[in-house]
Amino acid sequence: MTPARLALVAALVAALCAASVPVLDEESYLAIAGQLDPLRPYDWWRPWPPWNGAREADAFVYAHPPLFLWWTWVVTKLSLPFSIAHRLVGIPFAALLGGSVAVLAQHTCRRPALAGLVWLTAPVVVLSLQRGFMPDLMVAALMTAAVAGWVRAQWAVAGLMLGLAVWTKYPAMMVVPALLLDGVVRGTLRRSGTLWLVAVAVFVLGEGWLAASYGRIHLFEVLTRAGEIPRGEVWGRILGVLTRLALIGPMVLVLLPPGRRLVGLPAVFLAGLVFFLADPVTLPEQSGALLVLAVLGGLSLTVSLLALRRGFMTGGSEVLLGSWALCVIGGVAIGHNFAAARYLLPASAPIVLLVVMSLEQRRIGRQALVAGAAVWGLLSVALTLSEHRYAAAADGLAAQVIAAHPVGQFTGEWTFRWRMEQAGWTFYTGDVAPGTVVAALVNGSPGALPEGWRELERRRVPGTGLRVIAVADRIGLYGETLGPLPMGWSDAALEEVVVWQAQ
Repeated sequence: MTPARLALVAALVAALCAASVPVLDEESYLAIAGQLDPLRPYDWWRPWPPWNGAREADAFVYAHPPLFLWWTWVVTKLSLPFSIAHRLVGIPFAALLGGSVAVLAQHTCRRPALAGLVWLTAPVVVLSLQRGFMPDLMVAALMTAAVAGWVRAQWAVAGLMLGLAVWTKYPAMMVVPALLLDGVVRGTLRRSGTLWLVAVAVFVLGEGWLAASYGRIHLFEVLTRAGEIPRGEVWGRILGVLTRLALIGPMVLVLLPPGRRLVGLPAVFLAGLVFFLADPVTLPEQSGALLVLAVLGGLSLTVSLLALRRGFMTGGSEVLLGSWALCVIGGVAIGHNFAAARYLLPASAPIVLLVVMSLEQRRIGRQALVAGAAVWGLLSVALTLSEHRYAAAADGLAAQVIAAHPVGQFTGEWTFRWRMEQAGWTFYTGDVAPGTVVAALVNGSPGALPEGWRELERRRVPGTGLRVIAVADRIGLYGETLGPLPMGWSDAALEEVVVWQAQ
């Protein structure tokens, strides 16, 4: 599959699969864009950690540089209907990501079309391509484009992409060790000086402009105040990373090649160890499914480590791919506040390419990859429909509450928050007058409410099936703090809202 074709298909997925309402934190970025002054990109506020109900002079502690905020602002200034804007916003970066993956597949695989197929059907990829109003797609596209420029020795392009990626989200720096290591092993480091010069120039100019505007260094502010943002427990976060890695590709297929069956033993050991250290007493009844997913995720680590070892001996592309995957995975497990599937999108290309490289030489391997892509593609469709059903349920409940009660306050995030704020309801931060109506979502990350309030009513949307979030069953694709399972079967209500009256 050529870069142009994969770019086109990825763009079509981004456009055709987008929901009709904001999903997950897309509503947050839409709200920020509504307040944004491009020349003062942190002069906005919303009830978010670490502020909650308090306020500061600016939002300089916000963890990311402003490049994505500017992009969201530009799209919203087009004044398009949301359903159209939601389908357009991700197209450029979906196309860039798809084209870059195709370039890497041509460089590393004998059958790049097969690699493109396996990558494009992975659930993490399909779900992330739909989230154009969140920075994860943008940063993954720029990171991957930087690596594609690296393998083609297009140093200036690679440096520009890397600089822009870092100025989208600082964790994009995780690809730097992989590039350096590959440069040392293959002897290209000296020739890549232009890349580093351009990347550093973009970063320094951006940070320098922010420092001149706000009198503080943004990256330093973010790092020194990181402890103010709530974090999940480290072992729970690592378990969440393993289970969500299982949604990148059909990793079980790496057990097929002769002599590779022992690859699974370290993965089983790692999954069992992390499962134990994450405190199994608090884990859901679906512990068997949890362990299976953790083992599949562990295979990604094992394959990356083995590829790194093989690449050191042969000087091949495995050094780049293996170290790239490991750096991204380690960055999410250690550096992020929680484990979300979307954070692993930058690791999707190297992991899938390593799997394809290990199987494409054998006929049974090629057949297995096609079959695995078909199964993962069906899973991607099912998870997309599940995510859309959940967003629609939260949106519908918000509309019901708005119609049934006078304007009040609410607690809950994502689609629910978007609809409630559109209707003039305000986010609950603890400051509320007696008699005020407060609507609290059950699954959608609500804040705690005082005891002793009078319950007015409960509304729920029933449903049975595959879920991306069901807190009662410890299912939470969006973070292990909601549930260690990224997906699961549940009979609980799709979503529920409880309407209280403050006393």
